[in-house]
Amino acid sequence: MDLITQYPLGDDIAVTLLVLAVLSIIALVAGAIVPTRLRRPDRPATRTGRRRSEDPGTEDSDAEDPDVEDPDDRDSDVEDLDRARTDVDEDLEQGEALVADPDFRDLAADPGLARRLGAQLSTVASVTVAVGIPALVLAYLVPGSTDQRLLRSAMLLTGLLLGPLAAWRGVALQIAALSIGPRRREALLGRLGALSVTGALALGVLPVAIAVWFLREQAGSALVALAGGAAIGALAVRMCSAPLETVGAASAVLVGTDENDLEPDGEDNLGAEHLLTARIIRHGGGRAADLVLLTTALAAGGILLGVPVLAGEGILVVLLGLGAAMLTAAAAAVIPHRMNDGQERTGLRMGGLIPAVLGGALTVAAAALWLPTQYKSLRFDHVGMSEFTDPAVAGPQPLPREEMVPQIEQATQDMGQWISVTDDSRDASAFLDVLTLHTVSPSAVVAGAIGAGALAALLALLLLDATADRRGETALRAARTSRTGGALGATAAFGATALSAALALALLLGVLGVLSVLSAGVPGLALALLAYSGLGALVVTLGFAGSLAAPALLDDPGTEPAAREAAASAGTGPRSALLLVAALAALPLLGPVVTALQAAPRAATVWEDRALHALTPQALPLLAGIGMGVVTVLLVTASMLDASRRAGAAAVVETRATMLSDREHVLLDDLTYGLRRSALTPLTVALLMPVVAGFGLGPAALPGFVAGLVLAAAGLGLWSHGAASAMRSALDLISAGRYGGPGSWGHSGALSGAVLTGVMRSSIGAVAPALMLVGALTAAIAVPSLVSMVADDSSPFLRWGVAVIALVIAAAVWVASAAAPEVDLEDELEDSSKPLFARRDEDDRGLTLDAMSWEDDDKR
Repeated sequence: MDLITQYPLGDDIAVTLLVLAVLSIIALVAGAIVPTRLRRPDRPATRTGRRRSEDPGTEDSDAEDPDVEDPDDRDSDVEDLDRARTDVDEDLEQGEALVADPDFRDLAADPGLARRLGAQLSTVASVTVAVGIPALVLAYLVPGSTDQRLLRSAMLLTGLLLGPLAAWRGVALQIAALSIGPRRREALLGRLGALSVTGALALGVLPVAIAVWFLREQAGSALVALAGGAAIGALAVRMCSAPLETVGAASAVLVGTDENDLEPDGEDNLGAEHLLTARIIRHGGGRAADLVLLTTALAAGGILLGVPVLAGEGILVVLLGLGAAMLTAAAAAVIPHRMNDGQERTGLRMGGLIPAVLGGALTVAAAALWLPTQYKSLRFDHVGMSEFTDPAVAGPQPLPREEMVPQIEQATQDMGQWISVTDDSRDASAFLDVLTLHTVSPSAVVAGAIGAGALAALLALLLLDATADRRGETALRAARTSRTGGALGATAAFGATALSAALALALLLGVLGVLSVLSAGVPGLALALLAYSGLGALVVTLGFAGSLAAPALLDDPGTEPAAREAAASAGTGPRSALLLVAALAALPLLGPVVTALQAAPRAATVWEDRALHALTPQALPLLAGIGMGVVTVLLVTASMLDASRRAGAAAVVETRATMLSDREHVLLDDLTYGLRRSALTPLTVALLMPVVAGFGLGPAALPGFVAGLVLAAAGLGLWSHGAASAMRSALDLISAGRYGGPGSWGHSGALSGAVLTGVMRSSIGAVAPALMLVGALTAAIAVPSLVSMVADDSSPFLRWGVAVIALVIAAAVWVASAAAPEVDLEDELEDSSKPLFARRDEDDRGLTLDAMSWEDDDKR
């Protein structure tokens, strides 16, 4: 008990930390046990001999005298029992498992799937190591004491390990869940979704709880490094999986369905196995890595920014939010997702809406009741803030807080007087911030921030979910327009969902406006509340754990058509809400960047000083930083789309060649291993562009860089998510027989549009959360180096040299990726290439690969 009662931050925080650790361990253990049980079929069904009622003689004997036992019947029973036992033993010896679930299939025993998944996870690990090791070295070089550097590097290394570990665990759970039959998956949807989400959260929550227990109020900086490593790992997972998704869609949809009228996931479609591999990586590994990243990033921002303005309660709010997120996701396991006939989509939505609303409301209520209502009642003494140390408030010597608080309360009675006699200097702003903080109610502002984030996430979720509804106007418009053939259907989807993305982004801006009022104009409090609003958004979003898992588990040929229709688009809203959560986690990281710039000493020259301190709209470094953030998003998008183009083209050619050669499998192993080079380019660009912005344009460019990066990535990500879901719903409508049905021009146009928007989603939407957090966290970690170089009067040519080196490295990686070999699609072979690159006419059905000759005409 002394461990709890004597904990420096308070016994309630100690208990909360222990509870979080226990919940995390339980979730991790469950995630390790359940997959093995799911992959194990049910016990063999008991095989009995012929029942006595089937024997006419026995039935007559019983009818004659039921009270008399016939010895011959006893002998017959013994013989039947022995015969049944012998039959069961023979079946077991021959390996014939009598399984209660007739649709059970052990995907883990599929050597082809295991090889493809293993190659993909190996690629993720190698890319993470290739980029993470240099990042570790650079993190150690950031100014600080030796202990700080070692701690920073250790936490970054831990974060780097979390990404591949989460991906591996998510893939294992996905394989186990897909091994059971569709009916059982539908019955276990809520439990499987809760298991996958809580397990991923546990990987992030457990190191956070350990760091806070030992480092207490100093844990913020260490958690930033932890989140930085997790961001690199999550981005590596997404960048390696995007081309793989294009491979699956190109092979199964473009060649299998569009060219050969096969079902995308049919057994006779050679690309179906690659489509399954991509689904497992995207829904299993990618989502798990994203959740670990969001957990650590929100914890880092909340503690780093919350402690200076809310003292010990800044830590308490973060722990409360993380615990509420885990419990809300776990609640999805006990709330039924009833998909009754004709109400499948409504049942699935209500199964997520109930825990989401309950979790969000209870979190707001807990914050309002747990936190003190008066600012002076916060636990300042527990976090070493018993004295005012800022010279703007206390003067040259620190002053005890209990002596200053009565004077501050008296001064707050006439705020207008103090505002009129102060200027815009840093000391004057700090003095006004202290006075204003003592006028706010911590419980009210924190509860309001959590509620604002929860409401914005819920509205964005429902808004984007409507775009994916097959009966909604967006999908119907895209399906109707697809009848014209070509790309007009995709144009309709992009146009309609651009409005939805704009409205969702407006919700994010609305949260910023609400928090500016709740914070009473105090920048530090506003950024801390922004992180807390991200926690509220995370709680609500994870209530839809079943909906997040539905597309991966129920979008299957064995699922009932109505249930499959509802599940296919169920994840659009929650995925879009998670993107908003990432934006709410990235924007608070402006706090440590701006604080470091404001605390920096004055530079030797005017232009260097302005490049360090000028954070006004008319400052050119700030504006250039905003542009640099947008440029980074475009560069990463260009690199991702080029990698997807190369992989998709190779998959199409290889699939066509395989079909013409009558081979059983499309071998794309070389393509999978080739993803390492293509993934290095966007990841390197994402990591180095903050360095280029800070060293090349000036430290004042970093806040603009973070803001531009976050807003551009969020906008494009929301747009691509909505367009892909709308086009997929339009394709399902046409495949079901409407607007021309399968084989029509509309069907062909919808297939192409679905592949196009799917590539955009995997290359932009899925990458956006990790991309914005990599940029923001890199800026927060690197800003001390920038400030120290300016403060030490280092030559500006040295700083520009660092920026040039970073650009050279990024350019070299880009050129190496662009120079990689790709499939030859030129037409100089003319007729000899027709079997691969032209639709076969009636007269050409005899063409095979044998018709292709690589020799000159003179030699034939």
